[in-house]
Amino acid sequence: MQNEIIQKVAVLMTEQTENYVELKDMTEQLSQALIAGEPVKIETLTRSGESKLLRMRSRLVEIASSLTSFAESRAAQETKTPLEESVREQFEDAAEQLLELAREFQILAKKASDLALAGSSFATACIQTCGLPPTTYSAPVLRDPEGVKKWA
Repeated sequence: MQNEIIQKVAVLMTEQTENYVELKDMTEQLSQALIAGEPVKIETLTRSGESKLLRMRSRLVEIASSLTSFAESRAAQETKTPLEESVREQFEDAAEQLLELAREFQILAKKASDLALAGSSFATACIQTCGLPPTTYSAPVLRDPEGVKKWA
């Protein structure tokens, strides 16, 4: 019984690790879209990331509840039987990989957050200076006899 619970948790943690890899890739794409100023791509990636994070949160709840049921069943035992070695190794490997990718993602997410904040500050400065968002601002045009000529 306990081995099955821990195996289930290890599988869930492996799935969570795979989702962190996908989320990391999406965050890198989001950073590139923020730099390039592609609002449609930013919105698409943001929505995809939010839905993936929601699934990851629900999986995290499932992991926590499984570990709680493991702890309760373990506490109810009079004689504590150890986990099988292969199950313990599977769990430890999955936990180690999950923690490593979670740390990497946390660093990447901070960079993307800083980038978005800097972009927001830039847009605010452009609006305050020019009165228009930077994506719609175009320098004034002066007319001359040969056609249209931009002065800035």
